[in-house]
Amino acid sequence: MKIGILGQGKWGKTIKKLLAENGHEPFGFHHTDHPWEQQLDCLCIAIPVQHIRQTLLRFPNPECPVISLSKGLEITTGKRVTEIIKDVWKNENVGALSGPTFSEEISAGLPAAAVVASEKEALGIFFQNIFHSRTFRVYRTTDLVGVELGGALKNVYAIAGGLCYGLALGDNAHASLLTRSLAEMTRLGVTAGGKAETFFGLSGVGDLLLTASSMKSRNFRLGMRIASGIPLTKALSMESTVIEGYPTAFSVYKSALFSKQKKPVADEVYKILYEGKNIQASVMDLLRRQVGEED
Repeated sequence: MKIGILGQGKWGKTIKKLLAENGHEPFGFHHTDHPWEQQLDCLCIAIPVQHIRQTLLRFPNPECPVISLSKGLEITTGKRVTEIIKDVWKNENVGALSGPTFSEEISAGLPAAAVVASEKEALGIFFQNIFHSRTFRVYRTTDLVGVELGGALKNVYAIAGGLCYGLALGDNAHASLLTRSLAEMTRLGVTAGGKAETFFGLSGVGDLLLTASSMKSRNFRLGMRIASGIPLTKALSMESTVIEGYPTAFSVYKSALFSKQKKPVADEVYKILYEGKNIQASVMDLLRRQVGEED
């Protein structure tokens, strides 16, 4: 099949390599390229979430299934990537791929697993067959909302994981933080219409464990750097691309949809990033919260 990849960063190039190995004919498009001149069987979106809307406005609807490989929420609207695609292109044949997938390991052929999501079962099978390979195991689900939110929200908690490590709070604290972060992710996801069980899968706990614990994660590195005393603006500039947890933290905090849900970890990440709250004060505020039943 002829498959386009809009976005030629590390992830886009990795997917292009994977698709070629799977016997497809992949075409890479940079966000400044001219619109496609040939009919595609599928298009992958692999560009930073905050640039997707303006990029799609430059390109015509490809008139084929479109799958998001990007993880995050649009900062101005709080919308998921497939919602942006529907807004701009009016394309309803959409899906998302998510999971614990560092590009350098996928490119090296190391084993990994991910999940594709589409509200249309047949479309989910279509996407699954495109990406599944000997070393890249792909599952599927119809819970598009849950998969996209899992991939987006874990970025916020990965920053929290980096903060925890940077402050040398210990393994006990880190494990506790990730457990409570998963509970928050699940509450927020269910509020938005996702299924609770999705957050206990690859796009939820799987991606959270990976990105909130590894220096390969841009979001984790941001937390580590801030905790070490590096100013936020400098810490952000040390990466060559967008750190999706930064705008997503803003979207989650400002979202009317999530305003009534308990999300103390996400709230503290927002206050550290956008209000300049002292990190130690955030830690103490979390520890001083009223105790209750585990939820």
